[in-house]
Amino acid sequence: MKTCLAILLTALTLTASAADWQKTLPPHQPGSFAPMRPMEAQYTFGWSALTAAQANFQLTRTSGDLYRMSVQTKTTGAVRPLWRMDADSVSTTRATSFLPVLLVQKEAYRKETRNTRLEFTPEAVSRTREVIEGGKRDKKTKVFKFPNLLDLHSALHYIRSQPLRAGDTQKLVVYPSTSPYLAQVKVLGREKLKVAGKTYAAIKSDVKLWRIDDDDLELKPHTKFKRATVWISDDTDRLLLRIEAEIMVGSVWAELEKVRFAP
Repeated sequence: MKTCLAILLTALTLTASAADWQKTLPPHQPGSFAPMRPMEAQYTFGWSALTAAQANFQLTRTSGDLYRMSVQTKTTGAVRPLWRMDADSVSTTRATSFLPVLLVQKEAYRKETRNTRLEFTPEAVSRTREVIEGGKRDKKTKVFKFPNLLDLHSALHYIRSQPLRAGDTQKLVVYPSTSPYLAQVKVLGREKLKVAGKTYAAIKSDVKLWRIDDDDLELKPHTKFKRATVWISDDTDRLLLRIEAEIMVGSVWAELEKVRFAP
């Protein structure tokens, strides 16, 4: 289910040298589209026709001009007895630059707990990862140096702030949890999409992902992903509506179930 949550940034293509792909990155430049409103939203995740998990999102804006995204996720239904997972994460992002500040995440499985802390600066990220299993603790810290890294929360703000015209392409480097990736988002066009009991005008995009080698920055194929499509609402909110992806175990998806905006 971690794969489902990270699905916004997903795909598979060819290997490229570090020098080649870095030259194709545009400067970090947030767009001028209206910012996200504070809200609460619920999403359902699934595998083929099977509902597998649920996630609750709370987005707030602090007095320090930061966005705070809190997410609670758990497996549900027939999947839960087979694979029990409960996860909580809190991400803070600067509201003007859309650069992340801190991500704290806890994942609890039947026999293992994983605690992850990402501390971002404009030049790098420091990742501390603790795995607890059978009374044993393994804790490691590593630093990945690259300018203007994004996590999933800040990447969503950054992408939705852009004009998003048909054919527009955005490239950015993201560090969702444990590894860096090069993400490419290409706008395919507009269409209607029905989710959460409502028909939305939607922006349809193709998303691709390459894994970045921590040591030499070379791009590697992402062997677990084949393709992904993302829809966001074509209105002033630009809500994430639905994600569909083909991965090594089949088709996975995530869809908005309900949303409530703060008064």
